[in-house]
Amino acid sequence: MVKRDGAAVKKERIQEIAKLIQRSLLNNKELSLSKTVATLEYEIGLRPERIMEYLTVLEKIGQFIIDNEGDKIKKISEG
Repeated sequence: MVKRDGAAVKKERIQEIAKLIQRSLLNNKELSLSKTVATLEYEIGLRPERIMEYLTVLEKIGQFIIDNEGDKIKKISEG
């Protein structure tokens, strides 16, 4: 039996969040940041601070753009 360590769990959560957001961004140009954080808090059970940490990681690797002032998660424009 293989024991999952903290890093493996963190990786799985970040990947799950990335899939959920990318799926939502397929049909929308942008998402509400606060609503997305609340939805992820409800569905995954993480604290908002941890969700924002994971969203920041995803933004840094080019998954999307976070506009904190505008309360938006935006697609990365092509071109």
